[in-house]
This record gives sequence, structure tokens and C-alpha cells, in this order.
Amino acid sequence: IAAMLACTAPSGAAFRATSYTYFDLGPGPNGKDAYGYGESPNAQAGAYFDHTISCGKSCSSKIYYPLAWSGPGSNPVVLLPQFYVEGWAYGAGGKLIVGTLITNDGGYFGFPHAALWQGSSHSFTDLNPSGSCGSCSPGSNAYDTNGTYIAGSGGSPQHALLWNIGHLKTPVDLNPAGDAYSEAYVVRGTAQAGYAFSSSTNTSHAVLWHGSASSAVDLTPSTVLSAYATGLGNQSEVGCGTLVGMTVTHALLWHGTAASMVDLQPTGFNDSCARAAHGNVQVGYGHISGTGVIHALLWKGGANTAVDLQQYLPNTFTSSEAYAIDSAGDILGSAYSTSTASWHAVVWVP
Repeated sequence: IAAMLACTAPSGAAFRATSYTYFDLGPGPNGKDAYGYGESPNAQAGAYFDHTISCGKSCSSKIYYPLAWSGPGSNPVVLLPQFYVEGWAYGAGGKLIVGTLITNDGGYFGFPHAALWQGSSHSFTDLNPSGSCGSCSPGSNAYDTNGTYIAGSGGSPQHALLWNIGHLKTPVDLNPAGDAYSEAYVVRGTAQAGYAFSSSTNTSHAVLWHGSASSAVDLTPSTVLSAYATGLGNQSEVGCGTLVGMTVTHALLWHGTAASMVDLQPTGFNDSCARAAHGNVQVGYGHISGTGVIHALLWKGGANTAVDLQQYLPNTFTSSEAYAIDSAGDILGSAYSTSTASWHAVVWVP
């Protein structure tokens, strides 16, 4: 019997579901909502709600500041540099964190600028293609980095851009020929993914690039009205899209072509969205049917593989989202705490 168990244990383990331990990175430095957006083995990137401003009669706006963490138990670092009034840190890779800042142009009415922070000291660089300045138009965004390249967008009309850490002032324009505008949301290795707005169909199409505008591959089949890609895995792409005849988004998975698309929408959810991937694992979120509560989700290639990550959180957390996954399989996202009445950045560790 012992010999039989020894022989069969590895095979059985292969089918065993991975369990997760959660780590609470906490709310913002002021105790208000914090969100985790970008994950690497060295750092986590996100943002928190700092304060509210008045934008006119019966009008107000929430102001967010970019944040960085260095793992469970670390204190958050506010990344807002001088002469900028708002911002978000969206991506982390290698020793880099990237995001978007709003310039101080007569108060809170400036322009978005792609931002880069480097190293443990978070040395800051304004990536706006017009130059490193305090207030330049038309603006830009940085969404993800792999430590060497940075994916984002900029210009007017907005074009998907790819920066190289060695040539920050001359990003590559990825906008596919014939498309009105585009953005690149993720970069992994030599691949980038995002969306382009098609002038012919008047809809957004998920797009895969390999370093140039001419390399663009439209990932959106005729069964999908509009879609965008936000994550890259093992020869795969993930994102969200609205299928023809529907009004809600479904999490989607591709393997390099439109024809390869897989609908990841899990049973028991009204909608879903896949935000990131690593290897053969995809993560994101969806709203539960009936209650409408949002839960963080994990997939392994198919709708029937969906795992609700909310189950690994204490009962004091009632909602959750997953936005990123790193090479170790750690998942970064956010969860709403009834104890503090605020969103916390959280990490699920396998």
C-alpha cells in the first residue's frame, strides 16, 4: 500500500487545487481606499484616495496619489513628485515602477504624463514624449513594464507607445495603420498587448504587437463587438470583451490569433474581466449573479477552471478584485474591509 501511494501521489497532486494565503497591505497612509495594480517580485504598485476637491456647484472629485510597497509587512511609499497634483502607479517590473501623473496646470486641470520611478529610492522621470517638463500637452500614460520596456500611450490622437529604458525620449509608435487611436496596456518579453479603435467598425479591438506598428495582430473575432487585452501569459493574451448581442463584458483568453479566443465567463457571475496572466494562470474579477458583489477570480485556461479568490480572505472582507500576478504566482489586487470601511491593497500568495 505504501508503495502504491508513493507512486500515485505525484499524479494526484497535479490535480489538487492551489490554495492561497492572503497578506493585507492595508488602506492608504490616511486610512482611505487603496488599490493594488502592478506586481513584481520586488515591488507592488497602486494608488490611494487622498482627498476630495470641489469642481463647481454640486460637484466634487476624488484625488488619488500613486503608491509603492515592497512586499507584505512593508510601509507604503507615496510616489507623488513635486509639481504634480494627482497620480496612479499601474505597473511594476524589475527595478521599475510606472504610472500616470497629472501636471499642475492652474490647479487640478493639468495633463496626464507617463511616469517612471527607478530603484529603491524611486528616482523619478517624466516620460511625456514632448519632454520632461512640469506641464506639457497633449499628455501620455504608462501602464506596464518588464524592467526594460514600458507600455503605454501618448499624443493626440492617442497612440500606443513602447519605451525602451535606454531610449526614453524616443518611444516607438505602435498605432496600427488605419486605426484612429490605441493604447498598449502590457509588455512581456518582446510582446505588447492593448487595443486599437477601428475606424471601419467604430469599435475597439484587442491587439497584440511585437515591437512595431506593422506587427499588430487583431485578436477580436467577428463574434465579439469590442475588446481589449491587458495581460500576457505563456504564449497567451487575456482581457475583456463584449460579445455580439450582449451588453456585459466577459473575460477572454487568446493564443495569438482571433480564432483562438476562449470565453472565460464563469457560471454564477453576471460578467467578468481577466486583467493579468502568468504562465497558464489568468486573474481578474467578476460580479456575482443576484448580489452584484465583485469577487477576485483565477482561471487556468477555461471557464470551468474559475476559482473565487474571495474564499481565501477573512469574513471582514466582502468584495475583492485581482489586477496582477508575478513570476512567483503572487496575485495583487484589492479587497473591501468592513473593519475600516475602506478598500485595502492585498496579496494572495500560493
